[in-house]
Amino acid sequence: MLISVCSSKGAPGVTSTALVLAAVWPRPVVLIEADPTGGDLAFRCRSAGGGPPAATPNVLGLASAVSGAATGNISTFAQQLAGGVKLVQGVSSAAQGRGLTSLWGAIAQACVSSDVDVIADLGRLDRSTATMPLAASADRLLVVGTPMLESVVHTRETLMELAGAVGPDMSGSRLVPLIVGTSRHAQADRADVDQVMAAAGVLASPSTHLPLDAPALARLEGGESASGRLSRTLLLRAARGVVNHISQATSQGARA
Repeated sequence: MLISVCSSKGAPGVTSTALVLAAVWPRPVVLIEADPTGGDLAFRCRSAGGGPPAATPNVLGLASAVSGAATGNISTFAQQLAGGVKLVQGVSSAAQGRGLTSLWGAIAQACVSSDVDVIADLGRLDRSTATMPLAASADRLLVVGTPMLESVVHTRETLMELAGAVGPDMSGSRLVPLIVGTSRHAQADRADVDQVMAAAGVLASPSTHLPLDAPALARLEGGESASGRLSRTLLLRAARGVVNHISQATSQGARA
């Protein structure tokens, strides 16, 4: 399964969302930094060895493998973070990202055919972004935004654009709006977003929600295991709810 995570404007927690989902994912999973402008988890997280993640392996090695017609087992290019998440580290700059422009399609195919699930952090996405193949190939595409009106409008436009850019298959339960906001307003925020999407005729799954919980995120980035006390935090409980939401959408899509 390939789960891609993106935003419509800016980066309202895309990387954090992808990291948290990978931490609570119920099956073997690899998180790949596929933002062509550069990844930043190497600066935010520690490796399993205690220091910063090593410069290699990374997405450049994966790109080299798939460009050479190798199958490119995703896990081969991942390194384990202190909290247990397996990470394929992204490019270090936009210049490096431009060098992969023609290879994202092959990388997407490697993710789809991987023997483990893959969560891809795409950063900001529109139909001209080079990583569009990872969006088009995703079993679920999460579009992250905030409850602020301008963000909701951008999310609506992005969902409509993505559905048009990749064809009718990218619709319904495959598109999932995800709101990052305060937990006490979660239900109302989700209802507002769903109403805006319905009024615009956007075919998408009902929205889901992650809370703003900076202390829990800092603990995860610092290397605390998601299976210990951290699992009881508001952030990780909500993340498990998002995973269930995605799983239900997947089951519904399979039956359709």
